[in-house]
Order: sequence, then C-alpha cells, then structure tokens
Amino acid sequence: MPWLFILAGIQLRHFPSVVLLAALMTPALARAQLMLPGALQASPSAAGKATQSPAGAASGQPKPAELKPPSEETIFGHELSRDGFAGIIAFQRGSGNGLEIARLSIAGEKISHPGQQCQVEVVAGTPIQTRFVGRRNGVSRYEVEIEACPFLLDVLEGAVLVTRTPKTCDFRAADCRADPAGLWGPPGNSIGPDEVKQLERERGRADSAMLGKYHALLASAGKDKEAIKQIAGEQAGFSSEREVMCRNYLREDIHGFCALRITEARALALQAAFEDRAKARAKPAKARAKRNPRQTSG
Repeated sequence: MPWLFILAGIQLRHFPSVVLLAALMTPALARAQLMLPGALQASPSAAGKATQSPAGAASGQPKPAELKPPSEETIFGHELSRDGFAGIIAFQRGSGNGLEIARLSIAGEKISHPGQQCQVEVVAGTPIQTRFVGRRNGVSRYEVEIEACPFLLDVLEGAVLVTRTPKTCDFRAADCRADPAGLWGPPGNSIGPDEVKQLERERGRADSAMLGKYHALLASAGKDKEAIKQIAGEQAGFSSEREVMCRNYLREDIHGFCALRITEARALALQAAFEDRAKARAKPAKARAKRNPRQTSG
C-alpha cells in the first residue's frame, strides 16, 4: 500500500500531533505535506484515488459543496487596518455598483530616517476609483491606480488582501516609504470574546472546506504526475505562507482572524482551479462533438 505511512509498524493516523514529512525514497514526496499548526494533510486514500480517476473526481466521492465568494457588502461601512493596527482603508459603493476607496492612510517608515514610523494620507476629498479585474482566484479582485503606489486588492469576508510588487512604495513628498501589502481587517484589539468563539467555529468549517477542495483538485489531475506534484507542493507550502502573512496581525494568537480569512481564500482558489481544469477537459469533448455531430446525436 504505497500511500500508507508506517512508523515502527504503527499507522501515523494514531498520532495526529506528529509532524509528518514525506518519505524521501518514493515518488510520493510530491503528494506529502508538512503538518504545521493549522495545516491540512492529504489523506493517503484520497491521494491514491487521484492517480486512478481520470474523470476529475474520485470514484464514489461527491463533489464538494460550492463555495460562494465574499460580497463587497462585508467591507462597506468599516475602517480596516493592515495587520489589524497599521493605517486605515474604508470603502463605499461607487457609481454602477462599483467599489470606491473613501479613505486610505498607509503606514510606513521615513525614507530619510529608516525605522521611524510615518503615515501617508492618500485620499484627499475625492474617493479613489477602482477597476474590477475578475475572479481569477475565486474572489473579486480590484485594481487600484494610485500614481505613486498602484496595487491589487482581493475582497475577503470583512477584509481585503492587498498585493503589490514591489511591496513598498515611496511618497517622497511625505518622506515616507509606505507598505500597503497584506491583510487589511478589523483592528485586532476590537475582536471580543464572543467573536473569538465564532471565529473558532468558522475555522473548523474553513479547514474542512479547504481539505475537500484540495482532494477534489488532486483527484482531477488523474494520472498526470507533474500536475499532482504541483498541486501537492503548493498545498504543502500554504501553511508556512499563511504563517508569514498573519504573524504580525494584532492579537492573532487570540482570535486567529487572519488565518481564518486566508484559509477561506485558499479554499476558494482551489475551487477555482478545479473548475478551470473541468473547463479545460470539456473543450476537447466539445470540439469532437462539432466535428462528429452524428455520433453525438445518435
């Protein structure tokens, strides 16, 4: 049984807290994951079925329930801060149901004196317009065109994830090197005990959803070893990436808000990748049907 990990003749599933590393002597390395706090390990049986099921979903397993992308409504009327404490971003509905930034203040360090904090007030009276650029990773993405600091933002539940390359941008008139990249959410010290309990319950559902979407995507790769290696490798690295992204969120160790939202975003990204694979498989079938209409009708 190539997918069964054995430690001294005892199955590892009897030791759920053990850190799992892939067996280095087999090609199964690509499917193994490092088990970090909050990580999800692909089950041996599901990974095994992935190499046997060319149709996309493991035989006998129902397709995971469809996840819905977060609505922009969840970010209207709230002042969000990067890492729960730095700067402020606030949104409002624009013309034609668009998304506008009503307030934007970005924190950073002085260009002339690195290490000294500074803050740039970007919005001055007129809201910043954004441009919707699709749902490539399963969530709504918007492009923000600020001359000194353009960036992309993904809409999550009550938060936005800002990405920019390079991460920092210079506002030389304000002598400030600002850093907008990261998760912008509610102030970390504003999340009370009741909300913490609710977030704990949501984390269980998010972990389950992510695991289901991962297994479905892995199964959809069929016998494509390179695809399986890529999918499993990305999932194995997710926990450490989430840790880096969320480690500075204020009081994250108490409420886990950042980890929850990033996990939900990962589940949606896996779902989008699964759907893209399904569409790619459907194209050749449609092309064949057009070339041989009699066979499909008969």
